[in-house]
This record gives sequence, C-alpha cells and structure tokens, in this order.
Amino acid sequence: MKRFDITVLFIGLLAISASVKAQTSSNLVNLTLTVPQTNQIYVADLDIQHIQSSGVLFSATLQSLASTPIQVKLRMTINVTLADGATYPDIADATTNPFTLEPGQVRVITNVDLSGSNPSISVESSHYNSDQVDKLKNVALAMGKAPAGVYQFMLQCFDQNNMPESEQARGSIIVTNPSRIELALPMDQGSVSTLFPHFQWMANVDTVVLSVYEKLPSQVSPEDVVSGVPYLRVTVPNSTSPAPGSFNYPPSGPGVRPLQDGRTYYWYVQTPGSASRGSGLRSDIWSFTIGSVNSPAPGGTQGGDINSVATAALKSFLTGTPYSYLVSQIGMLTGQATYDGNEISTDELIDILKNMDRSKVTSVIVH
Repeated sequence: MKRFDITVLFIGLLAISASVKAQTSSNLVNLTLTVPQTNQIYVADLDIQHIQSSGVLFSATLQSLASTPIQVKLRMTINVTLADGATYPDIADATTNPFTLEPGQVRVITNVDLSGSNPSISVESSHYNSDQVDKLKNVALAMGKAPAGVYQFMLQCFDQNNMPESEQARGSIIVTNPSRIELALPMDQGSVSTLFPHFQWMANVDTVVLSVYEKLPSQVSPEDVVSGVPYLRVTVPNSTSPAPGSFNYPPSGPGVRPLQDGRTYYWYVQTPGSASRGSGLRSDIWSFTIGSVNSPAPGGTQGGDINSVATAALKSFLTGTPYSYLVSQIGMLTGQATYDGNEISTDELIDILKNMDRSKVTSVIVH
C-alpha cells in the first residue's frame, strides 16, 4: 500500500513539472532590447514618463508569435550601480496600458513613445523613487549629468492579467562622463607629407568618433568647414592608457574619400552622442595641410611629426600620475632621447612609455 502511494505522488510531481514547462514555453511575444552607445545621460532621463527629450535611451522590438491578435503591456525597470559601488535598485519603473499586436506583427517601442504630453503609447502606472533620485542628484555632475556607473534597463511583456508573455530583456548604458579630449597629431595648422596621415588624441573613454573634412574656398571658420560632408567619419576603439588613441587614414574603404596633395583638412574627435541630448563631448577643431607627398606606407610615422609623436606619448604617460601638472608645461620634445645612458630612437621611446608601469615612477625631470 505504501508503495502505491509513493508511485501516485511521483506521477503527480511529473504532471506538475510538465505543466510549468509548458507554461514557460508558451510566450506569445519575442522581445529584444537595444541601448545606444553613449557615455552620458541625465538624471532627469530616468523619469521615463515625464522626460521631454527626443533622445532614445532604449529601443524594444516586439514580435508577436500568436496566431490571433493579442493585448499586451510593456513593463520596464531601471537599476543603477555607480562606479563607487553604490546601488539604486528599481530607481524607476513604468507599465504601459494594453496595446494590440497583430499575428506576426513586429513593433518597435522606445522611451520617446512613452513620454511627453501626447505619447503614442499611454502609461498605466509609473514609479520614480524620489529618495533614491535625490541621492543620485547629490553626486551628479553640473547640468544634471548622471554620475559614472552602469544604468540597466529591464523590459518584459505581460498580458492583461499580468502574466508574462515574453522573457525579460536587459540592456545597460555605461556612463563614464569624459571630461576632455586632447588632440595630438597631426599638429594644428601643420603640414604632413603623406596622403595617409596618422591621427592621435588623448581621451578617457572606450570609443570615439573621428571626423575629417576638406576646407573649401568659400568656408571661413572651422565651424563652417565641419558643417559640410565629412571626407571620413569612423568609430574608433580608443586606447585607454598609457598610449594615446590613434588611427591611420585608410587608403580605401566604404565612405572613404582620398585626401589630395596641397589641400587643407580639418578634423576633430568626439565621444558617441549622448543618448538623451544628441551630442557628445567634442575636442577642439584642428587643421592640417597635405604638403609634398612622400607616400609612405599607411601606418608609418608621417614626415615632420616624429617629435610630436614622442611629445604626445610622454604627455599621455604622465596623465593620471602625481606629475600630471607637468603636462601643460611640456613643449615640443627635441634632441636625442636616452634610456639608462643609451641613445634610443623615437619609436623605442614610445615603446618604453607604452610598457612602463606608471605606478613605479618616483620622479620626473624635464630639461
């Protein structure tokens, strides 16, 4: 008799397990989430329903897997973890009113669709944790920029009875708030002797966008020049430390226009655009002219810039050390470099700076 009871109970557990699995696999919506590549957002942007900006913080793609029209609502939650370890779980959330998805329909919804005075999708409920937001504002930068950290968005679809209709989708914006981008090469108003210039800059970000423009005769100011169509615009993974970020003008490729001897070009580097304000941090605008072309292989050191390369490498090396104050005092490096009493080339100097542990530097003497 006891054996019979155990068998019945075991079958019951199997039935329950099969039922749960069937319910989990019956989602009627496929949900994917993308967030922009940016390193700046604003604290006010976390109030999803009342944000007035036209910038996109997230983009959710919903695809109906149902054979008949379904009513679903979208729920989103925001968690924040700052760079210093402070956490702000569920700092904001919002749930839309039900809307219809036709069989097989794909619909894209962004935060812009939920905000403003006349949103395309109305919000059923929202919560903005004012206590946590006030704490976040206390460490926010001027102009309301959100402090450095990870801002995670979690979205999921539910039916009208608040039962899940999709898996939860997650995406994060990593805010670094870069403060400055300094250009190094080609030198401003300088001349280079190659059609494939070597660009260098210093910035404490992971990714930058490099833009190059030709100066036309009718253009007077640098801003006039960079308002035109770029000769080159490329996203470049940035070198963090100790070497500057760099890029060689390519000889060919999609969207690449060849530079020409005797022409003047303007260039700048910027961070990818802020998700909510549309523009990132931008460097100064520098210019250079293509002089007598020696046509070195792309990637080689360009004529006349050897000392500039070494100077940029040294300044980058000192940045972030107790000797950062020397950066503004260092002019152009000239003369012969030596290491441990031995003469070294500029390339050897740059390699040494790249591989040296800055934490072990105890003194710096500049002659």
